[in-house]
Amino acid sequence: MARNKAFEPEEKLKKAKDLFWQKGYSGTTMQDLVDTMGLNRGSIYDTYGDKHSLFLMCLTSYADSTLADFQQAVTETKSPLKAIEKIIKRAVVRTVAEGKTCMGVKSTFELASVDAEVHTILKDNTNGMVAVLKELVKKAQKAGEISAKRDPGVVAAFIVANFTGFWQFYLVYQDAALIQQQADFLIRSIKK
Repeated sequence: MARNKAFEPEEKLKKAKDLFWQKGYSGTTMQDLVDTMGLNRGSIYDTYGDKHSLFLMCLTSYADSTLADFQQAVTETKSPLKAIEKIIKRAVVRTVAEGKTCMGVKSTFELASVDAEVHTILKDNTNGMVAVLKELVKKAQKAGEISAKRDPGVVAAFIVANFTGFWQFYLVYQDAALIQQQADFLIRSIKK
């Protein structure tokens, strides 16, 4: 008969995700995970697998929540342009409030070029974000909110690519007003 776990796996996964987010994959040791999650190594291995498997679960969880945030913004307004603006403004809030680089961006530069599984998770997530924005751009074009001359896929990819710039500039300058200026410029530039 299998024993019930004496801990909540999702709660411990969140702790691991926060640790990987802070220290990166390479900077996080198994002992760090043991200390942060409050579990012994055996419980971690039995529940999540090895460090790499646990990291993939954490990265997937982060990617899913980011995409869900995009999709939530779509439901909050009837104006497709306003939904795009909400997504951009949420990126600014996350950048400043979290005070650290997006876990997806951090993992892209640390692992995506050498780890096929990480690359796949990040590419799928980016494709999902671009797809949500591309649909919004098309709807905004139909509503006359964005020029019909713009390529929706290019506009959507441009928006997502700018989020990396938000995190990079905030880490370098620690200036929330500068990030807000970048976001305002991005919003103005997609309307033309």
